[in-house]
Amino acid sequence: MTDQPARLPARDFEEIRLAEALERGRCPLCDARQEAAWGSLRGLAREGATDRGLRDQMDKGLGFCQPHSVSLSKMELLQTSSQLATAVLLDAVLRRRLASLKKLSGGDPSAWGRGLADLADPRCPVCVRVAESLSLAIARLIRLSADPGWAAALGSGEMCLDDLYALWSAAGAGPAEVRDRWRAIMAAQLSRLEKLQKSLAEYAHNSTVDRRHLITPEQREAGAASIRLFGGTPDRDRDR
Repeated sequence: MTDQPARLPARDFEEIRLAEALERGRCPLCDARQEAAWGSLRGLAREGATDRGLRDQMDKGLGFCQPHSVSLSKMELLQTSSQLATAVLLDAVLRRRLASLKKLSGGDPSAWGRGLADLADPRCPVCVRVAESLSLAIARLIRLSADPGWAAALGSGEMCLDDLYALWSAAGAGPAEVRDRWRAIMAAQLSRLEKLQKSLAEYAHNSTVDRRHLITPEQREAGAASIRLFGGTPDRDRDR
């Protein structure tokens, strides 16, 4: 993990949350993704089964992706010790999908691929909310990088590789002053990743039976950091 930066200036709740993620050594976009998914799932677990608008959308094809189908059931179980709302919502999805599959099975086999491809898109409302939250978080971080403190934190902070790509891409589409800021930020990130790669290689080199006693805490941490780099920041415990 990187050293925690000084407290960052923040003007509202969203900026406070992004600052907190960087200050605690978490990827801020992973944090935004998790917060958005958690908030959406909480609402669905509490009120989704009785929300007529949502049920109408499900009758028209709205569903849930695999990860969020599981997460919905876990969220409801956490909140109510039941999975009734999840069952009601998934029943609505299944009835719609079953009707579509029956219709497809009696049709022209040449159209199966197209019909199944359409069904493969779950149109998950949780994914939609997460995508919207990420877009807003990226825009905020690009804007906040004009502050020297935020720029330094974004350059030294631990972020997963996919989210670094997303931020760099957004910065590249911005005006010249944004691109110039992010050249410096990405230079700092590349330096951090080069140090991580070196420690990771040393960790791998010392992993044989006759060399394991040479593994340092820094090398062991590099192994864990590399998993976070490619897999994202692990979920926090949720007790709210």
